[in-house]
Amino acid sequence: MSKALVYKYSIKEAFRRYKDDVLKRGLLTKYFLLWGPVQCLTFSIIPAQCRVTFIASVSFFWMTILSSIASKARNVESDNVH
Repeated sequence: MSKALVYKYSIKEAFRRYKDDVLKRGLLTKYFLLWGPVQCLTFSIIPAQCRVTFIASVSFFWMTILSSIASKARNVESDNVH
């Protein structure tokens, strides 16, 4: 929803894009495959003083994954326009 506000999409368009990301690009599957094990590691193996750094490092890679999903979506949309 916040992306819709930034890029001035309608609410309907925001939900359509979210649905496409979830159903066609496997966004939630990737989310659970990454963050489920990360949280298990964080609270079972990672020492308390290292948890913030560990989560920040994993978050960096998660943002890279999200960026690649968004980039693929933009490329598909631009291919459909031409």
